Amino acid sequence: MSRGTSGGAATNPEGTSSASASSSAPAPSPASVDVGIVAAMSIEVGFLMDRMKRVRKYAGPKHTVIEGECEGKVIALIVAGMGREAARRGAQLLLDGHRPRSIVSAGFAGALDPELRRNDLVMASEVVDLEGQRCAIDLGVSQHAPRPRVRSGRLLTVDAIVRTAAEKAELRERFAADVVDMETSAVAALCHERSVQFLSIRVVSDEAGVDLPAEVASLMTRSGSYQVGAALRAIWNRPSSLKDFWALHEHAQEAADRLATITAGVIAELP
Repeated sequence: MSRGTSGGAATNPEGTSSASASSSAPAPSPASVDVGIVAAMSIEVGFLMDRMKRVRKYAGPKHTVIEGECEGKVIALIVAGMGREAARRGAQLLLDGHRPRSIVSAGFAGALDPELRRNDLVMASEVVDLEGQRCAIDLGVSQHAPRPRVRSGRLLTVDAIVRTAAEKAELRERFAADVVDMETSAVAALCHERSVQFLSIRVVSDEAGVDLPAEVASLMTRSGSYQVGAALRAIWNRPSSLKDFWALHEHAQEAADRLATITAGVIAELP
């Protein structure tokens, strides 16, 4: 393993750092971790967290950093919330408190390329945003490893959920991007500023030709959780939406499982 466990933080029987309860930010680990993972929603990385061993938790006022071992590496993971500002803040906490050698932005993305299918993986070779800023990414891992339905491509970061097939087609035409999300460009920019290796791994949660339910934007909080009241109102106003929401949940579980498998393989390859 790249960093010995003897350097880990002291934990109580529940696995929480003894300093975490009183600290105003995630407690710094005593040595650099190998990989930092930034996600927007817990559902995106739940299966990845299940793969972590010897877990330690560093609790701050707004976020908890989960540190543990995966594929022979020590990783620190944060669920930062949706959007560029939240993603940058989460990455900043990891870089300041846990000093990872590499940062991975991992999560769901909408397909803009009509050839992509649900649960396909895209490792961004270039990240662009609505302002036209571009960031090329040196993948730094083998592109020839046996990973079915994994490809590199251009990722576009936007500021709101892209819900309809028409919106996806318009963004595809404007930016020639393959997938779209709401976080990656902010993390990529910060890592570029800090000269930290960066990767983005995104699993397709909805295909280019698919419309998401009309209520999906109102259901999501900025933290990436569901608003129960909004969900109940949506079901009351359109009973068939219950079926749509259940399908979205099942699809998210499948995507997260796929994302965990590929991300663990990439972690194993990172220095």
